[in-house]
Amino acid sequence: MRKIAQYFCLCLLSGIITPLMGQPEMMARWKFDTLDFKQEISPLERKGRPAPEIHRIYSAIDDISGQRDHVMGTWFRTVPGIRGNALQLDGYSSFVVRKHDRMPGVSKDFSITAWVSLAAYPLNWCPVVDFGTAEEKGFFLGLDAYGRAAFRIRAGGKWMEAISDRRLALREWYHVAGVYHPGTGISLYVNGQLAGRYRSDADFEPAEKSDLLIGRHSIKARPSGTLRPHATAEVYTFFDGIIDEVCIMDGAIDEEGFEDYLSEFDPGGKSVLRPRKLPAGGNGNGRFGACYTTLEYYDAWDAFWRVDEHADVVVNFDEFPGRFIFWRGTSYIPHWITENGIWYDNEFTETWSELGCHEPMSDKRCQSSHVRILENNPARIVVHWRYALLDNWYHMSRVDSLTGWGDWTDEVYTIYPDGVAVRSVTLYSNQPTAPAEWHEGILVMGPGQRPEDILEPEALTLANMFGDTHTFSWEQGIPAEADHDGFVHVPREANIHLVNTKSAWKPFVIVSPESDPAWDIYNHELRREVSIFPWWNHWPTALNPCDGRNALDTDRASHTSLTHCYWNAWKETDHSVTKLMLNGLTPLSASDLVPLAKSWSYPPGLTLINNGGFEDMGYDPSERAYQIAVTDALPPSGLEIMLNGDPESPVMNPCIVIRNWGDIIPEILVDGEKDPTGKSARYGFRNAVTGVDLIVWLKKEAEASVQISINPVVPVQ
Repeated sequence: MRKIAQYFCLCLLSGIITPLMGQPEMMARWKFDTLDFKQEISPLERKGRPAPEIHRIYSAIDDISGQRDHVMGTWFRTVPGIRGNALQLDGYSSFVVRKHDRMPGVSKDFSITAWVSLAAYPLNWCPVVDFGTAEEKGFFLGLDAYGRAAFRIRAGGKWMEAISDRRLALREWYHVAGVYHPGTGISLYVNGQLAGRYRSDADFEPAEKSDLLIGRHSIKARPSGTLRPHATAEVYTFFDGIIDEVCIMDGAIDEEGFEDYLSEFDPGGKSVLRPRKLPAGGNGNGRFGACYTTLEYYDAWDAFWRVDEHADVVVNFDEFPGRFIFWRGTSYIPHWITENGIWYDNEFTETWSELGCHEPMSDKRCQSSHVRILENNPARIVVHWRYALLDNWYHMSRVDSLTGWGDWTDEVYTIYPDGVAVRSVTLYSNQPTAPAEWHEGILVMGPGQRPEDILEPEALTLANMFGDTHTFSWEQGIPAEADHDGFVHVPREANIHLVNTKSAWKPFVIVSPESDPAWDIYNHELRREVSIFPWWNHWPTALNPCDGRNALDTDRASHTSLTHCYWNAWKETDHSVTKLMLNGLTPLSASDLVPLAKSWSYPPGLTLINNGGFEDMGYDPSERAYQIAVTDALPPSGLEIMLNGDPESPVMNPCIVIRNWGDIIPEILVDGEKDPTGKSARYGFRNAVTGVDLIVWLKKEAEASVQISINPVVPVQ
C-alpha cells in the first residue's frame, strides 16, 4: 500500500494522472514553461501624430484550469528550471497575481508545493505563495530574511507557523512544501524532509477577498535589521530568484509521498543563477584617462535604470593597477578600486533632520546626483560630481523658504597619473557652517564578501608630519585608544590616514596639518557576533528608501565604516564652505606618505627665471598645481622656472598650469634633460573662455631645487 501511495503522489505531482475520488486533487499548477504575451494599445495622438500608450501584458498559465495570471513588474524572464523552464523574478518589483474571484476553493486539508532557487535572501518575510496574509486569513509559504523556509496558516483565530532551522543556500534548488491537515495541524517539508511542524486541531480560515500572490508579500514592512525606522519606508518584499512548479492541491501529502517524486530531480543542485559581482570597468585599457560608460551589475538590477550608454565614469591608470569610478549603483559616490577589487570611498557631505540623514546615499535613483568629466588629458583628469543633500523621502535639507534652494554640494576631483587626487568639496547652504559631516572612511563589499575578507583586523594606521605612526586594531572590539566619543589622540597631530586593506595598493587620505585635523573611530552599531566591524547593506545598490539596515549575510552589496575626519575649511563665504583633502591609492606605508603631505601642504617656492611675459599666480592646493599666466605674447624661449625644494618642502610629482599658453606643442626639460618616453613629462591642453591653457605634470621627486624649461616647439607667429 505504501508503494502505491508513493507512486500515486509521484504521478499526481508530475501531472501524469488525474486523481481518483478521495485522493488529493491538483487545484492549480504553474509550470512557467512559457509566458503568454499580448499588447493593449491606446491609440492616442499629439498634434496629428500617433502617440499611443502601449501596455505589454505577460501571463503565466495555470495548466490545470487554463487560466492566465498576470506577471507584473519591471523585469522577469523564463530561464531553465528544475524541469522545463522556470520564472526568474527581480526581487524588487516582479510577481504573479491570481485574482481572488478566480481562486480554487481551498478549505479542508491541502498542500502547497514549489521549487525555488534564491539569488539573494529577502529583506523581510517573503512568500513563494501568499494567499490572504493582509486579510489575516489564508496561508503563506515562503522564507524569512535569513533564508529559512516557513509555512503559516490562519486557523482558530490565530496564525500557526512551522519554520525550518536550516537556511536555504543561494543558487541551489530546493523543493518546499506546506501541508495542512485539520486533525494534526501543519507541516513544512524541505526537499521532502520534515523541517517544521505545528500541531493543532483548529480549522483553517480561508481568505475571502485576497488575491493570490507568487513572489510578493501582501503586506508592506520595513526590512529586517532596520536601524532607524522613522527614516525607512515600509515596502512590499519581493522574491529574488527562480520559482518553478508551483502546485496547490486539495489534500495532504506526507513525507513518504514526496520521496519518489523528488528522486527524479536534484535537490541541492545548482540553478542557472550566477554569483553577482560589483562592476569595476574590466581590466582597463592600459592608458591614463577617463571615459563615460555604463557599468553592468546584473540583468534584473540594470533593468531599473532609465539610462543608456554613458551613465557612469571610469578613470584608468597606466602605471599602477587601480581605478577610480563614479557609478550610479553607489549614487555616484566615487570609489578607489585596488588591484584586487577592493572598493573604498571618503564619503560626501551629510547633515541630519528629524526625517533622517540628508546625503547622496539616499538618492537611490540619482535624481540630483550627477557626474561629468571636465578635463581629460595625459597630464591629469578632472571630474565634477554634484549632488543635493536629500533624505530618503527626497526632501532637501535647509530649504530657504524664499528661494526654494536647499543644500547642494560640488565635489571636484583633480586626478594625476601617480594615483593621487585632490578632493575639493564645496557645500552651498543657507547655513554652511551648521553641523555636517565631510568625511567617513567607507569600504564597499560585493555579494559574497564580508568586511573581514577585505580588511586586516589592524585596519587603520594614522601618521603625522614627523613620521610617527599608530595602527589601530578591531580584533578585540572598538580600538581601545578611542575615547568616549570615539576620538583617537595618537599619534599627536595626525593628518595621514591609511586603510590596511588586503591588497598591495591601499587607500589613503591626507589633510593639511594647518587645518587642525581630528579623527574618530566609528564606534556604534557594532555586532561582534556577526563581524568585528560595523556592517550594513541599505547601500549601495539597494533601491528602497532605507536609512540604515544591518547586513544579515553576504548576499547583497554592503559597506562598513572605520573613521571620520574633522578639519577646518580652506575657504568660506556667507553661503559656502570648501574643504580639501588628498586621497588615492598607494603601495607605501603611512610614514612614507609624509613627503607627499609636505609637498602639498608646504609646497616648494617657485622662481620665474625668465620673468618677462609670465606671472606667477601661486600654488593652488585645490588642484595640487602651480598656476602661471602668460601676460604678453609667448616668448620664443618659453618658460624657465625653479622649484625650490628642500626636505621640508620636497618636490613631489608637480603639476604646472600655464594659462593662455595656446595650443602650441611644448618641449619639456627637467634639470636640462628631456624625457624620451613621455611618461615622466606629460602635458595636455584645456580650453578656457579666454584661451587655451597648458597642463604639465612631471614624475619627479627631489629634496633639492629642480629647474624646469617649457618651450614652444615652433616659434610663436
